[in-house]
Amino acid sequence: MSYSLLATVFGQDLTMTGTYPALTYDLFFDALSNATSTIIIGQVSGIHEGDYIALKANNEAGVLYYGQIITIDTDTTSGLMTLSTNYIWNVLNSQILVTNRSGESYEAHINALINRYSTATSGVLRDITVSSNTPYQVTSSNGAQSTNFIDYLIRGFKLHNTVLSVDGIGQGQLSGKPFFWPKISIKQVTNTMNFNSDNWAFNNWTVTDSRLLRGYANELWLIDKDTADMENPTIMAKYWLQNDGVVVNQLNNNVYQPTQVAIYLYDKTATDNPDNDSIGRANLGGNSYNHNIQFSVSLDNNFIRLDQIKLGLQSTIFYQGRQYKSVLTSYEISSDSAQVRLTFGNLRFGKNDLISDTSN
Repeated sequence: MSYSLLATVFGQDLTMTGTYPALTYDLFFDALSNATSTIIIGQVSGIHEGDYIALKANNEAGVLYYGQIITIDTDTTSGLMTLSTNYIWNVLNSQILVTNRSGESYEAHINALINRYSTATSGVLRDITVSSNTPYQVTSSNGAQSTNFIDYLIRGFKLHNTVLSVDGIGQGQLSGKPFFWPKISIKQVTNTMNFNSDNWAFNNWTVTDSRLLRGYANELWLIDKDTADMENPTIMAKYWLQNDGVVVNQLNNNVYQPTQVAIYLYDKTATDNPDNDSIGRANLGGNSYNHNIQFSVSLDNNFIRLDQIKLGLQSTIFYQGRQYKSVLTSYEISSDSAQVRLTFGNLRFGKNDLISDTSN
């Protein structure tokens, strides 16, 4: 049986519009995209696009989901309203400047960017806590450039396993009127849990492993861009991607062969080139996201509680004799199902992030 949820809507001034039963819902929690969720409630007045919405289970204090309403579809015949929402990071869906930068806390770096680029810090993003400190290095190969803030947060998740999460609701008074805001934390997720396909609690498995399909480059050549002889290029360095996702500068038995080569043209005249190791990790490291594992787990089970299911959960998954080092990248909770659908991808953590015009 699915959860019975209550939806509380807050205006853009953070005052409460009202709390309503969620008649149906389909909630997506996704660290790799700005996924859209849907909630259907009975028709009411006073709800607008841009308002905020929090969902929690009946008789539970914890917030299950906090997002921003992006569209409203009202059916006057049925008396129902369909609210389409994005996760709260949607308020950061704008451009930021990216330059070379390093430091001892990626989480504090993100908080500083939010304070610099977002006016929401005086409203819905007024309460942010940095809960961990992860060393980082960002290299912008083409000098200062712009990128989408959410895309930048996604890169941070892939490299550092850092997430922006809502941990509760704060309350204050403004001109004698109560208002409410999400308590947000920026942190690196370190929780771990193992999963085995032999466990009865897990079902509907779908596993894809592109390591066996060989549809990606796992060898990188750094070549002088002024090379004139295509048969004898000036190779400055070589890197290989091991089957465990680690980038190395020596070919070994952990590299699938025959390899597929990618080429990086290196401008020796540039003064702001990243170091070779950073180039190797940035250009091959993305290919280490080469498996995708999905399975469902019943909401009523003795193995994992719903409050333990968090984006960034690190896992070792055992499936049909193979072992996968994984991280939880998304999950879905729906009123149509008594199960949670989990999606895992490869671990690819590292300190350095090389950003170019063509990188993702």
